[in-house]
Amino acid sequence: MRGEILLTIAGMALVTYLTRSTFLVLLGRLELPQWLTRGLRYIPLGIMMAFIAPSLVAPQGNLDLSLSNYYLPAGLVAAMVALRWKNVFLSMGSGVGTVLLLRFIGG
Repeated sequence: MRGEILLTIAGMALVTYLTRSTFLVLLGRLELPQWLTRGLRYIPLGIMMAFIAPSLVAPQGNLDLSLSNYYLPAGLVAAMVALRWKNVFLSMGSGVGTVLLLRFIGG
């Protein structure tokens, strides 16, 4: 591997580490308002939904709310299982199982 590439990778890693650690160190010393702390708890859920929702409603890149889109009901089943039992593996398994069942039934 060329030296410039290794130097670029090391520089990118250093910049990433410094920007993230500086933010964490500063936030660790500040007392955040309660409303902000409550709001920050929902950031991971929002990010996860931003990744998942498009693949449920537009699996081929176009909006598909038809009965042939098995991902949408599977996502709803997985969400209900996750809300009820709060188990990641059970919710993933129920979503995959729903897709398989719908494909088996639908042909």
